[in-house]
Amino acid sequence: MRTPRLVADDLVLEAPDVADAEDWSDAQDDECARWFGWPCRPGVERCRAHLERVANDLERVANDAEPGSFTWAIRSPAGFTGGIDLKLHEDRWIVSYFVHPAHRGRGIATRALRLVCGWAFDGLGLDVVSTRVRAGNAASLRVLAKVGFRPTGKETGDDGHVEVFHELAGSTRPRAR
Repeated sequence: MRTPRLVADDLVLEAPDVADAEDWSDAQDDECARWFGWPCRPGVERCRAHLERVANDLERVANDAEPGSFTWAIRSPAGFTGGIDLKLHEDRWIVSYFVHPAHRGRGIATRALRLVCGWAFDGLGLDVVSTRVRAGNAASLRVLAKVGFRPTGKETGDDGHVEVFHELAGSTRPRAR
């Protein structure tokens, strides 16, 4: 199954292209790196390598391989606004996302997360979508609450940061608006 194109109002989620590497890198500022626990923000070459892996995964899936992840570029009329992915990890489907600093605070992450979770439940037939967020990431915690995710536990990582686990059950999710 290919990464589907998802649309809601003026927001479009579609498979990213290697040509998105500069935008992908620009969107992941120091704040994004801090919340993801990276030692520094990824440069263009690292993002290009990531997007090449995504493209290779898309080709593998097109050849009838079972998908283990889906990655979308988030686009609005202003252009590239962020990214979101859904990955199978240790028998759980985990979602993560980021929004370009110039587009934060406009509900983009909330709308993109609703689109991806709705598709995961309806298109993949999942019962639950999970995520983990650093305890101090207030903006992301607000997004999760708006979409209907509920905290399910905490874990302190090797770096001393507390990660809060969240889940959204397909039967309890609010419908996209």
